[in-house]
Amino acid sequence: MNSKESDILLDIGSENVCVLGLGFVGLTLSVVLADLGFKVYGLDINQQQVDIISSGDTPFHEDSMDSYLKRYVGSRFIPTTKLADVDADIYIISVGTPVDMDTKKPTTQFIEAATKSLVPVLKEGDLVILRSTVPIGLTRNIVMPILNESGLKPGEGYFIAFAPERTTEGHAIPELRELPQIVGGYDRKSALLAERLFRRVATTVIDVGSLESAEMVKILNNTFRDVKFGYANQMALICKDFGLDMVKLVQAANYGYPRDKIPVPSPGVGGACLTKDPYILIDSCKDIKNKPKIVEEARLLNEYVPVHLAQDLANNLQKINKDIKQAKIFIAGFAFKGHPETSDIRGSTTIDLLAELNNLGASKENIYGYDFVVDAADLNQYGVIGTDLETGFEAADAIIIMNNHKKFRKIDIMSYVANAANDCIFVDGWHLFEPTNITSINSVKYLSVGCEYESQRTG
Repeated sequence: MNSKESDILLDIGSENVCVLGLGFVGLTLSVVLADLGFKVYGLDINQQQVDIISSGDTPFHEDSMDSYLKRYVGSRFIPTTKLADVDADIYIISVGTPVDMDTKKPTTQFIEAATKSLVPVLKEGDLVILRSTVPIGLTRNIVMPILNESGLKPGEGYFIAFAPERTTEGHAIPELRELPQIVGGYDRKSALLAERLFRRVATTVIDVGSLESAEMVKILNNTFRDVKFGYANQMALICKDFGLDMVKLVQAANYGYPRDKIPVPSPGVGGACLTKDPYILIDSCKDIKNKPKIVEEARLLNEYVPVHLAQDLANNLQKINKDIKQAKIFIAGFAFKGHPETSDIRGSTTIDLLAELNNLGASKENIYGYDFVVDAADLNQYGVIGTDLETGFEAADAIIIMNNHKKFRKIDIMSYVANAANDCIFVDGWHLFEPTNITSINSVKYLSVGCEYESQRTG
């Protein structure tokens, strides 16, 4: 780095940071920055969210978050709903970019509103960083024109960069320090200022050369994962048509083979990112020649799988002359994933499965739910009866394991299943249990994505 660039790295003002949006992305980054010595203002329009955080509690499950909040809230981390309380030189926008699931179009109104709120306070030399996943070109074409209303010019009066968040829920705080941080700036100075900030967070910072390049990196990561899992789920359905067990075939294909590990199938792909980022890419490509057809097909396939599971369950109940309207159904696992554990139900395929069960006639009075992290009382809003594992399994006509929490492997599954109905349908969404063990109990039938096993008992 030449001496001129070294001077630029020092030209960033005080180390006061304002993070706009205290959801999963913003709150985890806020506490890590506070831990690194920055004074951080956490700005959110949700007063209840701010009150919870200000009391030292976390509004969602995230490993170690409670200890960070208790250590820094009120000192180096100031949650607030008022921009007037903020004294910052660096603004990091981390508000949500949801997708309207009716139109499949991304909603950018929250980013636009957050950006507009900065216009009256933006001063010369400030740095603005976008952290949210956005359509390609949004930073340059929407955010910058709004910030320009301040009278300042990008690259001269203020500086702007994009640095995508790429952590996994439940393990975000350590990953912020471990993962390489990606930055892309409007100009060289913007990139260097963002790089200086994130070099305090992680040892590796990669400048990808432009705002659009940095925007694309997050989309590349998440759409690739969705396509990979979509492939596994598609092959699982094909294997089932051939009477084959996809899981056992994947284990054989991957064993000792050093290239291209195939994922096991799953009950769809959920979460706040993987369910929406493919649609953000699709929308970004609406005006260009090449369309992300593989990405679109994978997303549709992953959305179909929980619907397929519900329909498969209903068909199997019918085969044993059980009315789905009267059947006791127990669903275990409502968070969109179990490992690393989280309380986040956004984009959970369990909710999609539940909706299809309701469409097929399942009665809310007979659907029980359990999650190792989500409180039972919180499940009631989804039209299920929150309960414990023992009550859920007892006399159940159908049991559905919908996430991969590690505690499932530690329970005495044989005893639990033995307390279910004799001809129970056991749906193992994540292939956590050996099918022949399950089917050795009473007349239990085992179903999963890509395979089914009949009871091994005779007579």
